[in-house]
Amino acid sequence: MPIVLGIIIAFAGTRLVACAGPVWPNQDEQRFLDAYRDYVDKNATEDQLDRADNLFVETVQVLRETYVFDVDTAKFVDDAIAALPKLEKTTDRSPDNIVGEALDQSLHDLDPHSAYMSEDMFKRLQESTEGSFAGVGIVIAQDEDKQIRIVSPIDDTPAARAGLQPNDRIARIDDHDMKGQPIAEAVRLMRGRVGEPVKLGILRKEKSFDVTIKRAKIEVPSVTASVIDNDIPYVRVSRFDANTLEQTQDYLQELKEKVRNPRGIIVDLRRNPGGLLDSAADMADQFLTKGLIVATEGRGERKMRTYEADRSSYFDGTPMVILLDRGSASGAELMAAALRENGRGVIIGERSFGKGSMQRIMPLSGGGGVKITTGYYTTPENHIVQGNGVVPDIEVQLKDAEEFDREIDLAHALPPRRRDPRKTITTVQADNCAANIDIERLGNGGFHPEDQAPNPQTDEIEPQDGDKTADNAQADKGEPPHDEVLECAVGYFNNGMLAQYRSQVEPLLRAGL
Repeated sequence: MPIVLGIIIAFAGTRLVACAGPVWPNQDEQRFLDAYRDYVDKNATEDQLDRADNLFVETVQVLRETYVFDVDTAKFVDDAIAALPKLEKTTDRSPDNIVGEALDQSLHDLDPHSAYMSEDMFKRLQESTEGSFAGVGIVIAQDEDKQIRIVSPIDDTPAARAGLQPNDRIARIDDHDMKGQPIAEAVRLMRGRVGEPVKLGILRKEKSFDVTIKRAKIEVPSVTASVIDNDIPYVRVSRFDANTLEQTQDYLQELKEKVRNPRGIIVDLRRNPGGLLDSAADMADQFLTKGLIVATEGRGERKMRTYEADRSSYFDGTPMVILLDRGSASGAELMAAALRENGRGVIIGERSFGKGSMQRIMPLSGGGGVKITTGYYTTPENHIVQGNGVVPDIEVQLKDAEEFDREIDLAHALPPRRRDPRKTITTVQADNCAANIDIERLGNGGFHPEDQAPNPQTDEIEPQDGDKTADNAQADKGEPPHDEVLECAVGYFNNGMLAQYRSQVEPLLRAGL
């Protein structure tokens, strides 16, 4: 039967693409359609089988037309057929689920970000880009050992308050062993009704422990702001969603009125996993009056779209520091690179994650959707973040920081291209440059003692009476936990340890080097 392709909708600012009309499965695609029928419920109806057929052929067609590289569709079909025997113990043997699981495994074999999404997963993804969803509040990925890894806890969510950290592995969700399970299943198990608990089995270095978290409606502002030492505006962006720009503009206007003579401004993109490209570009545009922000590069290095600065700049002429760390990915990396390469700010912290590939989220005509990697992002100087990350001008190392898998370490990661040749000017230890700072939080971003959970990295996973960590002692006083990297960055603007490097960094910044 012919397969009818619908409209492809791409988030992250890309355009709408209308696909061609009815197509017939080719010989390779027909091989899979014949093979998967041996693995589905014998009571499946012809309508269910037709719907699953559409799902497979439509996905392969989209892949053939839009993937960043030419796809060997015969091999892709072979991989999908090879995945079928692994699904024999699957409880849901509906045609849609069997085909979807086979597609998901085959797409992950192309790269770690391409994936199939069921109708429920597709709906949840749309909710998350709108800035609200129900769950625990973490961003996850799957490592090469097929473990579910936490990339970043989202600020001020149950997961963040429970002390979950980047690079933690989720071994179990309630009574479900997650080793080898797809990300979609992990998300499904962690989502639920508001107030219901979910128990996560966490692996951290050599330790394992359980954390019980109550699910909540995740309507987290993606932006918070503060004034540091009375004259340094501070803006923290935790992700880029549909509400980020409006929140940022509100805070920037408030900061502009509150700090008349700013000594410097800090934009904190640490642990920011990215989000919508339009939102990240709009954020960078708040601090630039002109210049290229980011471009997209598709198959054959063909330029697809560019984003140019065209707004008035907040705090124009005020020295800027951008904070990055190993959990800064995608849009956060692109925003940081755009600000530096346009001569606007210096980067302090760690080399970022290195996720610089572009995905389109495409609904399928029968329900659900696919996430397909369609290109690379390029910086204003035509460098590519993918696999390389963004190197800080001044590296600040945290004591006892553990090894961390970055994008290039993931199985089937896309190869890097055109690395930025910049080198770090110096490396300092965070505990050597940290100093006391005064933080006045704006809006509802204030810190409350009840928000601070015991840190499971210490021996206080189950604290004993009288035992306190330094961070918990601060929490009891209503003070925020110690942030040594931020304290070092503040010192860049005054007489701190990093101030001596301003004379080296800023001339290079102005020269675009």
